Amino acid sequence: MLANIQKGFTAAEMIENGRKVKEAGMELSEYILIGIGGNERSQEHALESARVLNAIAPDFTRLRTYNPAEGTPLGEEYQQGKFRLLSPHAAIRETRLLVENLRAPGQLMSDHVSNFAWINGELPADKPTMLAELDRLLNVSEDSFTRADPRYL
Repeated sequence: MLANIQKGFTAAEMIENGRKVKEAGMELSEYILIGIGGNERSQEHALESARVLNAIAPDFTRLRTYNPAEGTPLGEEYQQGKFRLLSPHAAIRETRLLVENLRAPGQLMSDHVSNFAWINGELPADKPTMLAELDRLLNVSEDSFTRADPRYL
């Protein structure tokens, strides 16, 4: 999947470089694009992202929901109908699977206008609260969601 989105490096390289940053005593923030694998790779993306994050243990993990950008290969696939964005519930399920599989300590921030779920806290202490909120959101009608600010649902 990393090759498909032209990430420019492998998961092993991300882990190696992330660990180097941490070993150097610097604060590390990692970003995860929810939905970047589409429906076909949503589960794989969540599980592999959790694996990499657990190996790195960043200080901050920030979640953003993928939105296609014009002029990019994946944006072009979206325009051509070859790539479909996740529905609100599918994005929340991917987020839930990611959070469920995170074991490393650190801050998790899902506080961006692109996200359907606004969950923020310290892992592992706040994980049960985050999972409960994601479960709650899965019971909200998908028609109720906008990318504007789902905190007020």
